[in-house]
Amino acid sequence: MRQLRHCALWSVFFCLIAVAAHGNKKSSESPIATIESQADALYHRGNYSEALAVFQKGADLGSARSQTYLGLMYATGKGTSRDPEQAFNWIGKAAEQDYAEAENLLGVMYQNGSGTAQDYAHALTWYGKAAQHGNPDAENSLGILYSQGLGTPQDDPRALAWFSRAADQGLAAAENNLGSMYFRGHGTARDYAQAFKWYSRSANQGNPNAQHNLGWMYQEGAGTAQDDAQALAWYSKAAQQGLAAAEDNLGLMYYKGLGTPLDYAQALIWFSKAAQQGSATAQSNLGYMYLQGLGVAPDWVQARTWLVKASDQGNENARTWLASLNSQPTPQSLPNEANAADGITRKSEGEQAAAKLPTGGGQE
Repeated sequence: MRQLRHCALWSVFFCLIAVAAHGNKKSSESPIATIESQADALYHRGNYSEALAVFQKGADLGSARSQTYLGLMYATGKGTSRDPEQAFNWIGKAAEQDYAEAENLLGVMYQNGSGTAQDYAHALTWYGKAAQHGNPDAENSLGILYSQGLGTPQDDPRALAWFSRAADQGLAAAENNLGSMYFRGHGTARDYAQAFKWYSRSANQGNPNAQHNLGWMYQEGAGTAQDDAQALAWYSKAAQQGLAAAEDNLGLMYYKGLGTPLDYAQALIWFSKAAQQGSATAQSNLGYMYLQGLGVAPDWVQARTWLVKASDQGNENARTWLASLNSQPTPQSLPNEANAADGITRKSEGEQAAAKLPTGGGQE
């Protein structure tokens, strides 16, 4: 299972650029309000260099909102060359004015070591300030730091509490993280029904990790009735957003004909996508497909390439298949030997291969 997620927030805050300022008492007064209205309009027309200059005027007049967006533009390189140090400087000025969005972003910069040395303790401090204003991104980030013991002793009950606060505000990432806490029994009793509830809320907002997790729960019948068709549908949604674990599991569904007719060609496509992102299980699966000629002409060179990649990441199936490949004159001898070793009765090439493939990426 992977660590709980913390996503980059720059693009999220640019979505707020047209919203009326809040948390900064100067922003509603002239000339700040006029300056920021002009800067917002320029930004949305794509005139980034001009918007930068106007936000600079507002920042120089002490507007926390202008300082925040000026910092964001330096952070992302819009209208100027990317400059993390300048971004940190201006966002820091806004945060010192008790501006919640800036406090949260300053926490992000300390956590990621952007424009400053990485410092989880300082990240915790600034997330805490923003969270006291009810900022859901900061609440979710506090949950992550407490769950992983970054900048503070590890504390699952406090992590659960912060994820709950952010999830109650509808933040999809927090809903997914809260679902994972219930799934694992961290900070609370294990509760698959609660995990299913929160994964569903997050998945319905388009969170790919939650979509993948929801697919896994449908596939395994955890917290809900077992339903391969639903598992396939949710894996598909996450895979279409490029989540490697979902691509791997979607390939496995096509490979085994779960929730869909068996389709080796589709399995090969999705294993390939996940393998190219570095998924060891997908690399192993893809290597086996090339080895057996499933959905593609047999290709020992490709088989060896992908099995070596997976083996180098510690995948035991890949190591076994690679050792067999290295010791045999022909690939056709592998299924029979595998059957003899593990007691599987060979009924068909496809059934034997399905029995040998791993179970995919699992729940995140």
